[in-house]
Amino acid sequence: MAEAAQESSVGGSVDTELMQQMIEQSGFEFQGGFDPLDLVARDEVREMCAADTCRSYNKSWACPPGCGEIEDSNKTFKLYECGIVFQTVAYMEDEFDFETTMAAARDHRERFNKLVEMVRETGMNRDTVLLIGAGSCTICPECSYPDAPCRYPEKIFPSMEAMGLMVSEVCVSAGIPYYHGPQTLAYSSCVLFK
Repeated sequence: MAEAAQESSVGGSVDTELMQQMIEQSGFEFQGGFDPLDLVARDEVREMCAADTCRSYNKSWACPPGCGEIEDSNKTFKLYECGIVFQTVAYMEDEFDFETTMAAARDHRERFNKLVEMVRETGMNRDTVLLIGAGSCTICPECSYPDAPCRYPEKIFPSMEAMGLMVSEVCVSAGIPYYHGPQTLAYSSCVLFK
């Protein structure tokens, strides 16, 4: 059962309620509201990206350094009035349950894409809504970075980590768990809007 986004000084408007409904209809298990002015892009998160454990660092327009500088992220956050973080939560048989991990990543990506389509159908655009995903971009088999511009700029979404966000801090700010207990896995994304 999805948790409603928390009421705050930035919540409660018709747009916020519509966004909450679209997130729930997309299938996400948890969601929580936060103030984008509380977001801080951190160099240490980008340093974790540079360790390249996901093998996407310096290989994609959606990942560092292609997605922009930390200062750009912090400026971007200040352009929005409302934020909601949302999650796909999976329950694994054990900590090595690779099959569930991959299925949860696929489910989160499909739900995220469904939300993107719903947002577009309302007529909202990137000037009023910024969707921030989870994981690296998988649209193209091989990214055009850095030799040519992104082939699908309207479809690309940087991850929370790529934007320098500590996902656990955003979840705490939104009043939802980052860790859901033993043998659970959560994929988190968020949306900022005016």
